[in-house]
Amino acid sequence: MAEFEIKGVGYRSGKMPGRTQVHVLRRAAPIIQPLFASLASGLTPAVAGQVIEGLGALDDDKLDYILDAALAVVQRKESGGWAPIMSSAGLRLMFQDIDTDAGLQLAIATQVLYDNYMPLFRDAPSLFSGGALPLSS
Repeated sequence: MAEFEIKGVGYRSGKMPGRTQVHVLRRAAPIIQPLFASLASGLTPAVAGQVIEGLGALDDDKLDYILDAALAVVQRKESGGWAPIMSSAGLRLMFQDIDTDAGLQLAIATQVLYDNYMPLFRDAPSLFSGGALPLSS
């Protein structure tokens, strides 16, 4: 679980189920690298162009799947504690500022994707290092 702040508002992202992570990753492949670059270097014109190009490569269903899966595991800091930003059925966003701001949705989703995939990318060399199955008998 990671906490982050966007536009002065606190958010907390959870982990997507493992199978959902796989399905999101394969759909998000065209945008993962530029989105993560935007976190590292800021949204430079070059990175923004890559993000826009990657988004353009996604059909509506893929993009909706990515956003819905990512936003479903996010809570927002409110005066009374933490509140989910999506309805429990995952059908709508619960905060108008998020619902009407595509950039905010993408920024939140980027944080969730980073939180869910950076451990995989960091651990991949040891996870996929071989040695589990003999190559010859």
